[in-house]
Amino acid sequence: MSATSHEQPRYATPTRVDVTECRTDRIADRVRLNRVQGSEVHLEHRGGRTFLVTTPAE
Repeated sequence: MSATSHEQPRYATPTRVDVTECRTDRIADRVRLNRVQGSEVHLEHRGGRTFLVTTPAE
């Protein structure tokens, strides 16, 4: 039996990470960490909070 690990995360559903308290110079690093192959990553502002949203490719 063997196990494999992936360098990039894989998501089946959209993910939302709260980055309200994240320094602006660190946002690009957070985007790279949350990006999956073919996914769309964008910022979303809701109710005074800011979220980094990853939408998986279909």
